[in-house]
Amino acid sequence: MCGIWLLARSSRPCALSFKHCLCCQRLLPETAIAWLTMMRQALPIRALVVACCVSAFAPTPPSSVRRRPLSAKSEALPKRLRTSDLDAEGRCDEAGIVVKASPGKGFGAFAARNFDEDITIADYVGEQLTQAEVDVRYKKSKMEWKDRLWRKSRQLKGITVSGDYIFRVEDDLYVDAEDPAFANWCRFINHSSDANLRVKSLAYSGYTQGPRVWFVSTRPIEAGEELCFDYGEEYWFEEDKPVA
Repeated sequence: MCGIWLLARSSRPCALSFKHCLCCQRLLPETAIAWLTMMRQALPIRALVVACCVSAFAPTPPSSVRRRPLSAKSEALPKRLRTSDLDAEGRCDEAGIVVKASPGKGFGAFAARNFDEDITIADYVGEQLTQAEVDVRYKKSKMEWKDRLWRKSRQLKGITVSGDYIFRVEDDLYVDAEDPAFANWCRFINHSSDANLRVKSLAYSGYTQGPRVWFVSTRPIEAGEELCFDYGEEYWFEEDKPVA
């Protein structure tokens, strides 16, 4: 039980009204999971619940308002949002793009070279989820302790839990690019009704040995243009639609 006392130094009460309980909040996600596994094996389930009466089980703050653009106060892309294919300046030389501030949209992906019409620009990469996993992750339906820990780990990393980066391939198959650790630069492609990209998808592709979502240019694109595609009617809330 010494781990509990070492962590009990916060003035913030936990969800079960234990004063000074901090528990997993200061542990890294991987460390927290390993610690919980150890405690589960070593302690009766009632003791485990007490040990984990933590902020991880407390109600989480509401997610960001959908499609609220990330504030791009500087031209530099924050490291926590940088995908592995981007350098420190937000460039992906292999793809010929750069991610930088986009007026009114936060950050966007821009062409760093010219692209011809009707060519593949890149694949949309992310975690593969089922409908049930999407519901638990973003609608908080039937959340277990591991799901709450997952949400807390996202918040500790400064990653949103909005559900705005999900692409539906078919009814029970989604690609989620919200976490930059599992995504590529395509997560920064913004919406436009005058899009220069269109999106294609397959539930199974021999190219990826799994589901595939990819972007194709609809016209010639010049260096400096922002890359955009039409998100479609299903993406928007009713209040987002313009009134004629």
